Amino acid sequence: MRACHIQYVLLLSLLGFFPCSDTLICQDGSMVKLGQNFSKAAIEWIVNTTVSETDDTVMCQETLLLIDVGKKSLILGSKGVSRAPNKTKNVHMFSAGPGIVAASYVHYCDTNKCNRATSTNVLLDNLLLSAYDEPGMTKCPICLDFRGSCDFNANITFCPKDTKCYASALGIQGGSLSTFFSIFGCLNSSYTFLLNNQSSIGTIGIRETLELNTSSSSSHVLVRSTLLAWMLGLRALLSLLSTEICPLS
Repeated sequence: MRACHIQYVLLLSLLGFFPCSDTLICQDGSMVKLGQNFSKAAIEWIVNTTVSETDDTVMCQETLLLIDVGKKSLILGSKGVSRAPNKTKNVHMFSAGPGIVAASYVHYCDTNKCNRATSTNVLLDNLLLSAYDEPGMTKCPICLDFRGSCDFNANITFCPKDTKCYASALGIQGGSLSTFFSIFGCLNSSYTFLLNNQSSIGTIGIRETLELNTSSSSSHVLVRSTLLAWMLGLRALLSLLSTEICPLS
């Protein structure tokens, strides 16, 4: 009888089933892409590596962040394991345009390789972009680039009506990602922050720091050394806590 039980377990293992196993297997990897038209045209998101975790408090996760300033687009992606209180799948629209488009997709799940999205369609299929595009008289620089390299005097463009000039540095730390970007564009006049001044999106830690030209508050003035210090400090903190949180790479 025991021989039959062993043969049954071996058969399930060959078929990819692991009864009585507490190990969670998740797709694992990150993506950073700069290009054009990412808010309308999907790009492939294939991950060939996995990570396993025996801690029953973690889940598989996948996170996407889209920023499109018109002339250039950015997609950030992260897959791996992370602690989360509940299973969830949601798309959040920060800015639907006209001007800058910004949105995120966050998915936490608790079965093997459930973070299996293969393209950014999981985000784009749920976007409702503004069709309003009446031209205005405000002229602003338009730029999206790595490591604060945008120039206030470059790519000056007339913005849509009811938008204003926006400029920030966006620091990214977590989910196997560590970088920052310079973002200039046209933003809805009623907004101050593009990403609502959030400290994280899914498993990705973020810091949105406004440039001097877009805010009258000195607390929002960009000091790039401060931004870099924040990123290095957060990296050190994550290293110190690495024994208690699940690594994402």
